[in-house]
Amino acid sequence: MRTTAKSTRWRVTAWAACLLAASLAPDAGAQYAGSSAITTWGGQCGGSQRNWWDDMCMAWRHKMGDKGWVQWWRNFHLVQGNRYADNPPKSWGIDDTGSGIDWNDAGLMCLHGGWGSGRWTGTIYDKDPDGSCSASSSKMRLGWNSGGWMRFMHLSSCNSIRYSQRTQWFDAAQGVHVITGFHGLMYIGSSYVDEYRDLASEAMNSRGVARAWIDNMHHVDHWYNSYKTICPVAVGFGATAAAAQAIHDETYNGHWAHPTPNWMHTRWNSGCNPDDGPALPN
Repeated sequence: MRTTAKSTRWRVTAWAACLLAASLAPDAGAQYAGSSAITTWGGQCGGSQRNWWDDMCMAWRHKMGDKGWVQWWRNFHLVQGNRYADNPPKSWGIDDTGSGIDWNDAGLMCLHGGWGSGRWTGTIYDKDPDGSCSASSSKMRLGWNSGGWMRFMHLSSCNSIRYSQRTQWFDAAQGVHVITGFHGLMYIGSSYVDEYRDLASEAMNSRGVARAWIDNMHHVDHWYNSYKTICPVAVGFGATAAAAQAIHDETYNGHWAHPTPNWMHTRWNSGCNPDDGPALPN
């Protein structure tokens, strides 16, 4: 299945290149940046309206496109659970296909998030075939070893990496290098749009993706944030503890070897104290 998916992606890239310029050679190394966002939940699953969420995610994706990455997006009513689930663990999962999130080398999901079930749940638009309204790490298998491509997964979602639940992401780690999210609540608004754009710029070649996420998403006592504290978290995976720590330095264009997830290394800002979560360790 992995070979089929990769061959298909190469053919699409070569076809697009021929349309643009017959003299260009097919680019088998094209990289994909995919985002999914909902602002108004009008389907079977409910959620409070957040007008700027798609702008935040789009700013990241467009900047990735400016850097030469192929853009993929499935927004609003297209945010259906099968795109964010693997087969297995869900027979209806299609995340490794061209319609799914694991088709991308880097992905960003912008969804209302909860943690009361013992792990992160992100609210999708309609119920999935199991009758659930949630994407979840339990349904995901991200990366090369699961038949996908994902190296970096970003979660613009509350409690997406709650410190006490961070090891849940071992379930999804099948070659994914870094997963980023938030401990406690995060916020949505026009003032955050540039930060997602800056993430794509800074982490492309010069700064590790995990480190750039921590730098750009952290807020304490900013007036435009209504003096709310936001606590970004990043986890990296590796065959050894040292490798899991080192992978926080990988850039989007780094192309490090796909890690075996024996170890997880977590990065956060010492003592960060958000709404809906205890202060992070010092």
